[in-house]
Amino acid sequence: MVSLKEVEKLKSMKDSNVFKKHIEYIRFPLFRNLEPNTLINFDYPISFFVGKNGGGKSSTLQALYGCPLNHSLSDFWFSTAIDPINELKNNRNCFIYGYKEDGEIIEVLKQRAQRKNKLDYWEPSRPVKKYNMDTSTRFSPIERNVEYIDFRSELSAFDSFMYFMPFHSSSSINSKQDYVRRYSSRIKEAFDTGKEIKHFRTIKNKPVVKLTISEIDSISYVLGKKYNEIEILDHKFLKNWGFSVRFSSPVLQYSEAFAGSGETAIIVLIHKIHSCPKNSLVLLDEPETSLHPGSQIRLMSYLIEQCKKKHLQIIISTHSPFFLEKMPSNSIKVFSTNNIGMFHVENKREPKEALYELEIDISHDKTQILMEDSLAYNIIERVLAKMGEDIKNSFELKYLPGGADSLKQRIATLLDFERLPYIIFDGDQKKIEHHVDLSLLPNNEIDTSIKLKTLLKTQTNCSIDFYVDGGNNDNEPQKIELLKKYFKYYEERVFYLPENIPEEIIWDDDKANEKLKSFQKKETNLDENIKNGDAKDYFINLCEALYGDRKHLETLQIEFIINWINKGDNNLSFIEEALNSIRQHASL
Repeated sequence: MVSLKEVEKLKSMKDSNVFKKHIEYIRFPLFRNLEPNTLINFDYPISFFVGKNGGGKSSTLQALYGCPLNHSLSDFWFSTAIDPINELKNNRNCFIYGYKEDGEIIEVLKQRAQRKNKLDYWEPSRPVKKYNMDTSTRFSPIERNVEYIDFRSELSAFDSFMYFMPFHSSSSINSKQDYVRRYSSRIKEAFDTGKEIKHFRTIKNKPVVKLTISEIDSISYVLGKKYNEIEILDHKFLKNWGFSVRFSSPVLQYSEAFAGSGETAIIVLIHKIHSCPKNSLVLLDEPETSLHPGSQIRLMSYLIEQCKKKHLQIIISTHSPFFLEKMPSNSIKVFSTNNIGMFHVENKREPKEALYELEIDISHDKTQILMEDSLAYNIIERVLAKMGEDIKNSFELKYLPGGADSLKQRIATLLDFERLPYIIFDGDQKKIEHHVDLSLLPNNEIDTSIKLKTLLKTQTNCSIDFYVDGGNNDNEPQKIELLKKYFKYYEERVFYLPENIPEEIIWDDDKANEKLKSFQKKETNLDENIKNGDAKDYFINLCEALYGDRKHLETLQIEFIINWINKGDNNLSFIEEALNSIRQHASL
């Protein structure tokens, strides 16, 4: 199982520059259907491309395949009569990637060249000024081994022949099954002898590969199944070149014809990762294909371990929520489609926010935020919408009437629940500069419930009742435990708005004057008639001046919220920072 300790270890290794020849970022001035100038950062050793099918994930993986020396994107993307690649001479499809050398980031540009004898040639190019590149030096492409595995097309020889190859019967062979039966003896001979076999003077196979004990142990761990021996054979006994696998378990021996597709794909993946050199670039396209959740979780643990051991850079295109769990937000890249049909990439998303883009129902696992008034609710709701629809949909907001003191008392009844909500109070509820951290206080100041309750009142400005076993009878240890839980709750889950009341955050003199002018209220003096009392009164006075009553107060406030968000100020940044803190804590 993936642990937070393992995740943090990879981060510290990346920060210490352990990973050599790591691609730090890739940017796309013009590339297929990606938004122009899309930038994707790789500031964690393992990255995840998440999004719906047809959103640009695979094509971006293929561009990364084409980054190193002697690798070309044309292996995957090429022009045909039915799918021509149309581009202008001076505005060609291209990508730019950056990697570190001697502590400095250097950039390499690769773009699609126009050559008569090489229609789909991608060449390293001199730096181009319009792409904001340093034109003084032309750098060579990174030299790096690449392993690219598309699990949707990783088919064994048997599956490829049986399900995708045309077949014509003959006088001696009536079906595909007859064909497999005839040539299976040759496959068995190749496995048994380990030798190359000729048929009509043509070599039909490569030497058999016997997996090491370490590889077999890793496969057994990921698949949750014990294997004694595994062999891989590349051959073309079934017409085209493909691979067969022979398994030996404690109770039986069988080939890939009787194995699951996920089973054979994992064997190929683990064999390639065990065989690849240190510092390789590993690109995996939907490795969760045909794997049950338990195997997906164990595969993620295996990949993390190999990443640490061999200093691999791993980039995974996936729809699996089991890969994303516990991973840092900067490792998750969300692909979505904008309103003109181009692909947009967000570089940082919390795991459960990424699931929204995958249309996975996370309503049972939304992060809940409680507020003491409806205006605070409307402000937070609009700020979340500004931060992104996927972020907004990972939260559940609730306004609980009754005031701040009622909400503080309610905390005492929530402490034993596993999923605790967060609270954002108005700024006037912030009675001390920082939440009380009991770990910083000497024990003689917090060793009784009376002392703790007195300390709690300095933070909350109200008396909180705690109900212990046996009613209100003396149960000092349980009272102390509950009080300490309350302090911990406050420390981790209670936040404040930046001003005393929400109205102060969104009030704007210019906007108020604009509203008055639009309603032809030129004779109204804003300072005297409207700005009388506090900001809460300002809105009431303005609403009555505009409409003659208070019925449209909430609509008016929402209009001011939109105006405030569009302008942006320090208060907006403050609230976004608080929400990001909640997101990060909720993902732990």
